[in-house]
Amino acid sequence: MSVSYEYYKYFYYVAKYKSFNKAAAVLSNSQPNLSRTITLLENELGCKLFVRSPKGAELTEAGKALFTHVEAAKNHITIAEDLIHSGLELKSGHLNIGLSIGIAMHILREQILPLIRTFHEKYPDIRLHVTNDSTPDLMAGVSEGIIDMAVITTPYKEKKGFKKTILRSFRDIVIAGPEFSELKDKKISLSKIVEYPLVCLWHGTETFELYNNFFAEHGLEFSPAVETTGTWQTLAFVADNLGIGNIYPQGAEQALKENRIFRINLKEKLPERYVALIYDDSKDKTPAAEAFERILTDSLHSSASR
Repeated sequence: MSVSYEYYKYFYYVAKYKSFNKAAAVLSNSQPNLSRTITLLENELGCKLFVRSPKGAELTEAGKALFTHVEAAKNHITIAEDLIHSGLELKSGHLNIGLSIGIAMHILREQILPLIRTFHEKYPDIRLHVTNDSTPDLMAGVSEGIIDMAVITTPYKEKKGFKKTILRSFRDIVIAGPEFSELKDKKISLSKIVEYPLVCLWHGTETFELYNNFFAEHGLEFSPAVETTGTWQTLAFVADNLGIGNIYPQGAEQALKENRIFRINLKEKLPERYVALIYDDSKDKTPAAEAFERILTDSLHSSASR
């Protein structure tokens, strides 16, 4: 049996108001049309649903049984509509953002946090959840729908359906602590660098793979003495003379000013990298994710026009 949902809608309002005329007024419809519709529904179901009288319309026993289920369905639909409406107006919901461990504190503070702050001020009822992890793990989270979008550093392995928005480009600098002062103010080759202990993000991160490949292209083995879980750790270990590391330039500014570290003048040019926002375009974005993306796009357009 295939009964139009519209029939049940009309049935619900006639039963609720116990009147065809009142139901017609609420539905902005005509009483004759409602009456015809209920007759069609009764014919489809093979039973009488209402006892009509000058006082109105009373439910039959069959009508009462049907109304119990139709009323429950109507309530569920109303709740669903309210939830969707609330989500579209961003009165509720979550925004899950992933941040790569390769992102320097400077980038986080100067570019990403202002976007999150703007979003939070505009949509205070949306709960934010921030995940800090390696780029591969963040991409897996985006693929699985656990994370709405992620801010990562390149390179990363391209995935079908993934889109990216480049936030900025950069090249790492090579830094060392005071105990490696013999390398200061000299042009140092990569082949010389490998004679010293190296500090880098851990094996399995895209940063590690980037430099592993970069050293290999120059016929050198990349074997860090210290593997860290974040750029701030890399800076801390280098400043404590535990090895030579690479870091985003602005991430080292303060330590360079304080002479806790110095920059090594490398002969070879390190690869260009990007900070990018990625998301899975093959999946429907939540209203919160779409709102954050609009804020990001507006910010980039504003920066480009300056």
